This record gives sequence, C-alpha cells and structure tokens, in this order.
Amino acid sequence: MAHADTDYAQPGHRRIGALLLIRNTAGHVLLVKPSYKDGWQLAGGGAVPDELPHLAARREGIEETGLADLIPGDLLITDYVPANPGRGAVEGVNFVFDGGTVPDGTGITLPAARPDGKPELTHWAFVPPDRLGDYCKPYQHRRITEALAALADPEQRGYRVQGQTV
Repeated sequence: MAHADTDYAQPGHRRIGALLLIRNTAGHVLLVKPSYKDGWQLAGGGAVPDELPHLAARREGIEETGLADLIPGDLLITDYVPANPGRGAVEGVNFVFDGGTVPDGTGITLPAARPDGKPELTHWAFVPPDRLGDYCKPYQHRRITEALAALADPEQRGYRVQGQTV
C-alpha cells in the first residue's frame, strides 16, 4: 500500500472540544444543561480556528459559568468521538481539563440569551458523582467518570476512544 501524506493545505474537518471538570468542596461536579440537546454536560465548548484547547476551555468556561478567574489545570483525558453522519457531526477530539474546586455556595452565571432570544444553557447544578448517570447521556457519564478517575490517579490519564484507553 502506498503511503499518502496528509494534505496540510486542506486537512480533514475535525471538531475540537475543550471541557472543564469543575467541582465544589464536596466533590460534586458542575454540569450545565444545553438548550439544543438532551442531557447535561461539563462546561466548555468548541475551539475556534487557531485556538489552543486549554485557551478554548478557559474562554468557554468563563462564558458558560461567569467564573472570571477560571484557569484550566492539568489535562485529564483526551476523548476521541467518531463521526456521526446521522446527526451530521464530524469526528472530534474532546480535551477534558481540571477546572479546579470552587467554594461551596459559588454562584454560576449562565450566558445571556442569544440574539434569537433562546438561551444556549438553561440550568446548572453541582451533581454528586454517584448521580451523574441521572443527568447525563451515557457517553457524557463515561467521559466525566473517566476524568474523575484521572484526577484521582494520574496513572489513569490518557487518550480514550469511546471509553477505551489507547
């Protein structure tokens, strides 16, 4: 089989997600509820062109939580998500960073509604780890559980493909 180099002038399209694992002092995980899909997820979002993942995590985290002093810590996991043509989604890579611990009682300020009047996020909650499955879709639950394991044990940090460490 002949070797074919990547076309660096026109590389394939790939989504880059930058997420934050933020906890309160009780160890509960901050989740946000998007208006545009079912289930809850970590704060964060997509990187824009030429934006490094940790800077995207900071920008998105501040936008979605109002926590102005938010600085991403260690990269906990990198989670590959294959394309889903049925949903029109290209393949993606999600970087999950340690978002730190905030004091109990910290208020979260969700972003203002978009120009069309619809909010991007509708709710937020600090959720105990054993209740994440009540809030999240299975793939989100898996991602968050793996990030929590990587936070507790640096040996668990690494690259995942739909939950499989590679």
